[in-house]
Amino acid sequence: WHEFQAILSPIRVRAMDFDSSLFRTAEFSSAQPGPLTPLAEKAGQQLRALKQTVTVYEATTAGLIQAALQAVPGASAYTTCGAVTYSTRKATPIFGEDLSRPRPADGAAYRESKSEWTQMLARRMRSKVGTTWCVSESGACGPTFNYPDVSTGFTSIFVSGPVERGITVVSPHNNREENMWSFAKMALDLLAECVEEAAAKASAEAGACTGEAALEIISAVEDRYGGVVLNLPDSAVAASTEKFGAELTCGIQKWRDAGKKGIWLKVPVNCAHLVGVAAMQGFDFHHAKPGYVQLVRWLP
Repeated sequence: WHEFQAILSPIRVRAMDFDSSLFRTAEFSSAQPGPLTPLAEKAGQQLRALKQTVTVYEATTAGLIQAALQAVPGASAYTTCGAVTYSTRKATPIFGEDLSRPRPADGAAYRESKSEWTQMLARRMRSKVGTTWCVSESGACGPTFNYPDVSTGFTSIFVSGPVERGITVVSPHNNREENMWSFAKMALDLLAECVEEAAAKASAEAGACTGEAALEIISAVEDRYGGVVLNLPDSAVAASTEKFGAELTCGIQKWRDAGKKGIWLKVPVNCAHLVGVAAMQGFDFHHAKPGYVQLVRWLP
């Protein structure tokens, strides 16, 4: 295990580093209080059709994102859990540890910190809950603010899943309730965009994922519990992360379509360079023994 720790530490750092390139500045889209279903109808229908799941961790939208998703008929097929994490420190029991950070120096740093926070939290909670997608939102709605150089509402929204995207939004006003509804709508629109993009990507890759020949690096055996056990032969030490990632993507699609419940991946220490690839595809650590680490991914 100590060998793996030494090899994997740089992988973990890179995986958790803030990637600002995944964010874009989005134009404010106004939404007034009203029926919840229209806000999430597109995303909800997509998730249900694709048999995918989602978890939500929001702050300034105060549960509107989760409520809208649950308002769509058939929501029990894709909703899992969520939380309003308005106070980072007080949400420690939900996160499992204190994730609070030092107070930013000014309004600009305050806004930037929200993007770092939502990206980190979406990735963390998606892995922890075991869902296909995680939506994380945090900002400030008004009418008052903690920094004198912040005078209107703003938010940062990040979606983690097979596709990762984030947006930053600045409202033209400080109307608290209108900002809450508007930010919730924009979060749900971003989720729908990501789900649609991931589906198109998967469809484009489907041609390369047919037949047993698609598995050249990985050795797969079905177990008696409705899962799949994956092993890496000695030759996998020379496998590229790109080839392994493509093969794993194909396998996940194939086993999900076959109704498998989970995937167990045993990685020998000489193939530790492939662990980060598996982690980015939703695998998490189960246990480790001298010479290998066991990863697992549960399928929705």
